[in-house]
Amino acid sequence: MYEWVVFVHVAAVLAFMLAHGVHVTAMWAMRREPDPERMLTFFNDLPVARGLRVLLAIVVLSGATAGVMGSWWGSGWIWTSLALLAFIAVAMWRFGGMYFSLVEEAAGAAVAARAEGPSNLAPQAAYDAARRSWQTPALSVIGLGGVAVILWLMMFKPF
Repeated sequence: MYEWVVFVHVAAVLAFMLAHGVHVTAMWAMRREPDPERMLTFFNDLPVARGLRVLLAIVVLSGATAGVMGSWWGSGWIWTSLALLAFIAVAMWRFGGMYFSLVEEAAGAAVAARAEGPSNLAPQAAYDAARRSWQTPALSVIGLGGVAVILWLMMFKPF
């Protein structure tokens, strides 16, 4: 039974990563999109986060269940993994959400300024700065790096 719980855990992680890949791809595409009006269309295709939350809950519950079944809760690696997962989730929610809001707001202002006349270039410059901000590369490193460390902890159980 333990193997099935671990299977569900790993499958849920893979499903979460696949579903979340849409958001990651959109963030990287937004960095390259110079037209704010066209960039706003990215928001039409982003899935709601409800499915991601369900998958994340399955990841946590199946991981906790495997931890109980394998008697791992006395080991430091499982607590480190759980703390790292919490850090990643908070960072993604806080800074990923901040990035989407920042870019959407800057794009809206740039589109509005364009409608008023092409002489005001400040909103386009603000949009360009917003879309190229630090969040996308930083969140990619935090997410992929953090998951790689969690995977290492799960496989090698160093402490």
